[in-house]
Amino acid sequence: MNPSTNDMELARFGNWSVTTYKIEWKGNAGIEYAVAIPNIVITGEHKNCIFYQWLIEIAADKRFSEEDIYSLNTAFFYALDNFRSEIDIPTHALLAETLKEQQVMLSERRQRCIMPVEKIARDNSTWFGKLYKL
Repeated sequence: MNPSTNDMELARFGNWSVTTYKIEWKGNAGIEYAVAIPNIVITGEHKNCIFYQWLIEIAADKRFSEEDIYSLNTAFFYALDNFRSEIDIPTHALLAETLKEQQVMLSERRQRCIMPVEKIARDNSTWFGKLYKL
């Protein structure tokens, strides 16, 4: 099966699209970011803990707003649940600690005033957007 021709959007959370093959950024042009579904569970060591690597990388990426990161987390949980039988979820990664570290990183970004100046358009079309009145 060719992913490019059969890739279908399953859900959208803010500017993140979960498709049959990836989680992909659909916000501002000029930012390209996509992670293939099997790779969403890639881990890395950070501050002596094993985290979900790309959730930490996005939190450090100054191009993404807080809303974008929270929407990504929701997309990640959706994909993790939806593709549970197709991916090898590591037992050594610490999801709660990953989210905690994200909060530390976002707090540091706020203190240094390095959050994006231009906010991404808010999307009210998803349950997440409606729940948080985005």
